[in-house]
Amino acid sequence: MMPFFPTPYPDELLYSVLARYHLRSGNISFKATMEDAFSTKNATAVVELPSNINALISNLPLNNEYTTDYLIDNHTLFPFYTAFLSPKRSQWVRDNMMKRNGKGIYGKTGIMASSIAANKYFKFCPLCNEEDKEQYGELYWHRIHQIPGVLVCSKHQVVLCNSKVPIKGYNKHQYVAASEENCIKQDGVCAYSNKTMLHLTELAKDVEFLLNNRFERRPMEWFNEQYKAKLIEQGFATINGNVMQKKLTEEFVQFYGEEFLTLVQSSIEIGSENNWLADMVRGRNRASHPIRHLLLARFLGITISDLFYKQLTYKPFGDGPWPCLNPVAEHYLKPVVKQLKISYSNDTKKPVGTFTCDCGFVYARTGPDVTEESRYKVGKIKQFGHVWEAKLKELVEKGLSLRQTAKLMGADPKTVKKYAAKLGLETCWEKGNDREMFKDKGDSVTAADKRDYYREEWLKLMNQYPDKSKTELRQLNKAVYAWLYRNDKEWLKSNSPEPIYKYRNARVDWDKRDKEILDKVKVVVEEMLNSTEKPERISLSLVGSKLGIRGLLEKHLDKLPLTKQYIDSVKESRRDFQLRRIKWAIRELKKEGEEIRLWKVLRKAGIRKEFRQELENYISEIREK
Repeated sequence: MMPFFPTPYPDELLYSVLARYHLRSGNISFKATMEDAFSTKNATAVVELPSNINALISNLPLNNEYTTDYLIDNHTLFPFYTAFLSPKRSQWVRDNMMKRNGKGIYGKTGIMASSIAANKYFKFCPLCNEEDKEQYGELYWHRIHQIPGVLVCSKHQVVLCNSKVPIKGYNKHQYVAASEENCIKQDGVCAYSNKTMLHLTELAKDVEFLLNNRFERRPMEWFNEQYKAKLIEQGFATINGNVMQKKLTEEFVQFYGEEFLTLVQSSIEIGSENNWLADMVRGRNRASHPIRHLLLARFLGITISDLFYKQLTYKPFGDGPWPCLNPVAEHYLKPVVKQLKISYSNDTKKPVGTFTCDCGFVYARTGPDVTEESRYKVGKIKQFGHVWEAKLKELVEKGLSLRQTAKLMGADPKTVKKYAAKLGLETCWEKGNDREMFKDKGDSVTAADKRDYYREEWLKLMNQYPDKSKTELRQLNKAVYAWLYRNDKEWLKSNSPEPIYKYRNARVDWDKRDKEILDKVKVVVEEMLNSTEKPERISLSLVGSKLGIRGLLEKHLDKLPLTKQYIDSVKESRRDFQLRRIKWAIRELKKEGEEIRLWKVLRKAGIRKEFRQELENYISEIREK
């Protein structure tokens, strides 16, 4: 039984707490301290994952507030070393830390199999020591400073120092407390490059986040799928998950630098596919050191929270619904398509999306989408559907020409003819107007027969459309009009609607339309500028697509001066759009509590490499505001 128990300090190792107990207890031998704490003299002073904690709890003074789980979660390295283990294995480690015999713990966590060696000496931050001395009157060993790969203090961003206390000492029962005598700051502390120092600081912060937050334990397959989604998205793997090892290795080493990777014991030989990174992305179900999970996640731009809680999926065509590109549908260009099937092209090595709308229109295109405009492109029409076919039947029944019909259907004339035949439609362009009428008469067809036929067809047209002018009737059946004009011109003149000479105000009121469209355009632009989602580039085509009047704006913008003036004033150049994306990325990172780092901003904003250099100064200025 322990007569007292020192209050654990923030982020203090349980080892350090027991070391302070030994100093205050007056015990001459460490075995006596072991007897007080664990009711046995054969316990071992373990730094990272101590066992026999149930016995320790039972020996604490009465009415204490500590539990086994509290000590494990807050004063051992359990949260770090088990973060990427399966729920079953993580619980096994916790259970065995509670028991007297902790044999096999290190094997279960993968520490023993890892090539990342433990620290030889306890580490400390000189500035933390000064603060601890002032606030608590003594020094103590911080958990985060003892993790291999953490070489910088996450709080003060200074290089950690080695103490004089070896982690694996000669006496395995000995607890050595931190003191001013064994924590002496070295004069020649290593100086690292700015790039290396940046990565060391970021890694320390990631480790701190992992230590101080409780994450749901996931099976190894979860992390494999998380990494795969990002590898595909960033072009390091095919859509089938085949990793381009050489490209990945080269960019990974370039991103971190050889100096940093060597310091954190995670060097990679470029050109070799037998390395720890290749093993991780191949999806092999073997435990990897947490440090390496953090390195890979940061390289791929995955936050720790997203890594554990947001199931990442590769979306080469963005989020649905997607626009229907059926030109005759009422919902043309509107986001109503909910069904998407993604396949992989063996030729282009790119994803191919097949989009199916409820109107029956099915189209495909090759991805990934790189701009908003990509969503409105058709690579191949696989099926026109019932709505399109119904419209074709309607136009055929009106007797429109093939060219007119094809234009209204948004298809090639050959395609229109093919589908008209498939649907069994009788068309004026196929029967040639008089072909069916005269085929049974053979050579006995006279000029009078043809004249009577065309006159009758023209009169039928006039009766069917009594309000249409001569010009409008001509457009409805050009073949009949052409024959009569060439062969029976006087009759045609006498049997056509009278010309209407009075003024007909059929003109479009472009001034009125300009004002109406301007109001709508302003609303769309404001929504785009105020959206909290990833920014879209303000352009004539995108604004027009969102309003469903893209064709009108592109063809008749000169007749809409107010709208044109406004769009010209707000449309974004490539650089303007990049700067707006950068501002958005900085706001998002601040919301997420992330440190505003250059590479983070660029990755979040989706800025391509060739434009990064010219934007670095701008980012440096804006992130300080």
